[in-house]
Amino acid sequence: MKPKILWYFGRETGYGLWRNGWMTLASVSTVAISLFVLAFFIVLSVNLNHVAGVLESEVEVRVFIHQHVPRTSEIRLMNEAKHWPDIRHITFFTKTQAARQLQSEFPDQKDLLQLIDQSNPLFDGYDVYTRQATQIPQVANHFRSKKIVESVVYEGLVAKRIDRVTEVVRAVGWGIEALLALATLSIISNTIRLAVFARRREIGVMKLVGATDWFIRWPFVMEGMVLGLVGAVAADVLVNYGYRWAIGAAVSAMPFWPVAPLSMVLDHTIWVTIATGLVIGALGSLVAVRRFLRV
Repeated sequence: MKPKILWYFGRETGYGLWRNGWMTLASVSTVAISLFVLAFFIVLSVNLNHVAGVLESEVEVRVFIHQHVPRTSEIRLMNEAKHWPDIRHITFFTKTQAARQLQSEFPDQKDLLQLIDQSNPLFDGYDVYTRQATQIPQVANHFRSKKIVESVVYEGLVAKRIDRVTEVVRAVGWGIEALLALATLSIISNTIRLAVFARRREIGVMKLVGATDWFIRWPFVMEGMVLGLVGAVAADVLVNYGYRWAIGAAVSAMPFWPVAPLSMVLDHTIWVTIATGLVIGALGSLVAVRRFLRV
């Protein structure tokens, strides 16, 4: 595209935004609010995924082996389990190590510690970590099918429920965003329609002298994309400062809660909001210009 044409498109875009100042402000504000709501649900979804990921990395399957099983059989099963596709990590522990762990975790339980010292009733076993929380039941059943296994214990329901909540939040967020996108599309379309209406005679003359539809469309499409882009940037700025404040409040109130870092949140929100703003702006412009090109 020639520099003169680009300069023309840029100049006409600027004039259109300036001529309809109040509608431009209304469009940018509507886009910013809409995309901020979208970003809110993305932030919520990212944090739920982050929490689920942390829980999944910490959730373990504890496998206990029958007493009096030869150590070679215990090691053989562990080496076999290392190659199962769902297992991320597995470690072996003896009943003596399990007793020491209990003693360190419950130093005040004197009766329990005395029982362990007299006759250790614990079992050898494995600490097993899966790649995903949803794989835990399958891995547990696989271990239960082995003859040397006494029992299998795990607590994977929390991570699984968080995964379900994340899916619901994501679906609700996109549903609300779809409604807001329609409202934003209408506002931008009306803003561009005012600019087109003010230049309807000029557009008619351009059509009569041979200007193509896309030559006429481009300044208005760029105008709509600028509205969407500015609204997206405003939404991202709000997310940036708002999430910084939220992180500080969350750490003070719940220091144990694994909050997603700001960089992770922005990586997910910036490209989505900017892409959505540009698309909504371009679509709104195309809808507004279409009827005036019928000369």
